[in-house]
Amino acid sequence: MYAADPPTQWMVERAPLSLRWHRAALLGSLWAANEIVFGSFLHNVGFPFTGTLLSSVGVCLMVAGARVWDDLGVLWRAGLVCALMKSISPSAVILGPMIGILLEAWLFWLVLRLFGRHTAACIAGGLLATMTPLLQKIFNILIAFGPDAGRMYAAAYAIVASWFGLHSVSPLGAIAIVTIGSGVPGAVAAGMGIAVARNAATLPVPERQQTTSEMLPTLDRIAAGQHFSLPFLFVHAVLLCTVLIFASQLPLVWQCAAVAAYVLFVFLRYPSLRRRFARPGLWLELGAVAALAGFILGLLGPMGSWLTGLGSGLQMTLRALFVVSAFGGISVELRNPRIVNWFLRRGLGALGSALDAAFRTLPTMVAALGEHRSVLRHPVLALSRMFAVVLREMTMSGGGPHQGPVVYILTGPQGSGKTTMLQSLVPLVRRHGLTAAGIRAPVVMDNGTRAGYNVEDVRTGDMLPLCRLGHVNPAATAGPFGFDPAGLRFGLDALSLDAVAQRDIVLLDEIGPLELEGGGWAPALRTLLESYTGQLVLVIRPGLLNQAVQQWALQPAAVWEPGVTHVSDIAARLAM
Repeated sequence: MYAADPPTQWMVERAPLSLRWHRAALLGSLWAANEIVFGSFLHNVGFPFTGTLLSSVGVCLMVAGARVWDDLGVLWRAGLVCALMKSISPSAVILGPMIGILLEAWLFWLVLRLFGRHTAACIAGGLLATMTPLLQKIFNILIAFGPDAGRMYAAAYAIVASWFGLHSVSPLGAIAIVTIGSGVPGAVAAGMGIAVARNAATLPVPERQQTTSEMLPTLDRIAAGQHFSLPFLFVHAVLLCTVLIFASQLPLVWQCAAVAAYVLFVFLRYPSLRRRFARPGLWLELGAVAALAGFILGLLGPMGSWLTGLGSGLQMTLRALFVVSAFGGISVELRNPRIVNWFLRRGLGALGSALDAAFRTLPTMVAALGEHRSVLRHPVLALSRMFAVVLREMTMSGGGPHQGPVVYILTGPQGSGKTTMLQSLVPLVRRHGLTAAGIRAPVVMDNGTRAGYNVEDVRTGDMLPLCRLGHVNPAATAGPFGFDPAGLRFGLDALSLDAVAQRDIVLLDEIGPLELEGGGWAPALRTLLESYTGQLVLVIRPGLLNQAVQQWALQPAAVWEPGVTHVSDIAARLAM
């Protein structure tokens, strides 16, 4: 209970999972399963319109969610969950797909937010959302190859237009027509989503899959041997901006040397990106761009010289190679657990809990996909069965609202100030209008030596001795300390349901080896977890934290540390 512990590990705050976030977690998990598993299948078979098809599946699921739940806020949250879960995709470069998923979800949500959930709005939202893959592709080409890519397209379009007599359609008009056409599958998917929402409630669903810890991926999944560096992330971002703005002003020889050095650095530092550089298609694409630029911009275009056009094409390919490398490096560095944890600690606790729930249900959602080809052959039936799994998971979890107490954990090594923080916390929460109960265990010092602990009733302020060194006839022992029977009874009374009834917050200081063996405060803790419905703050040493979480099946809404989280922030969180 009071033995020395190893250093505290970095903890990520998690918020209680509300009904809205629970729906978003399940819908986002199903969406991510399609993106990761079905998307990989489509890429492996060489399907030519993978982005459009995956976007259409996302639209279908969002429409089904919008029709079943009268809560549009679920939609963009599901897109956020799906985008973050995309980070576990086998692909090394995930930044672009994550941005695409977010744009799709936000555009669809915006249309329904403005015009309602009726059929016409769903179709319009689906049309707009499914246009995003092509628009993103065009934007990526312009970023990667620069303005010359636009001039190259305009020159090529002028040649094709003269062959087919398409002078009435401008180059931008042609892009607009093709972009709108790419949204048609999304409009069809929206109609399918309405049918999915109607059918899902009546379809049988597969049995729930049993999951193990080995089956559950995590947001901070890291490739073997991969190291992270915040300075390198900053360097990638600065170099990318610098090259996009000033690279064309450098001599071509300098550009070649700089890009070669940078690509070599990325190749050596990020093993997960090496397969991308090893793909022949990448180098064939870059070579084709250089050759086409020489032909279209040089011989047939405004430059008038094949060599001049070829030089422009070489600059385009160098720029593209640099951009591909930079975005690859940024994608890897953004998986840095420090970055993930930082964002989740800064007001995104509900998102963290939603991701936990989404990852826990991912194996079930993957199983719901069944045979990948069935989505292509019988899309409405396949997607209806998938969405039925979401509805079943909601039913099994009681609809998603929190059951039992909201558990928070205060952790830190001996002497880090946990009990002192609780002493400061009680008056702060009372200023917020909250009531508190439970126990504190302040240390007792004798000539600079830790002689034992007292137990204080938080509700009344009364205090009795709890344990002392060399206690005669103790009721229990933990390490060198013997526990006083009267102190234990006093603490158990302060933690009883009668004592904590109608109290907003219960403090329990602390859970240690004695409790893990079933003694001490363990009986009171079991009763509180079963019957108390307020907020429960547990003090647990870092070395015992994992064992305590597993033994009592705790799902902490937040984990705090003295010196990391300020006591006023804790009080504000408890008062939310």
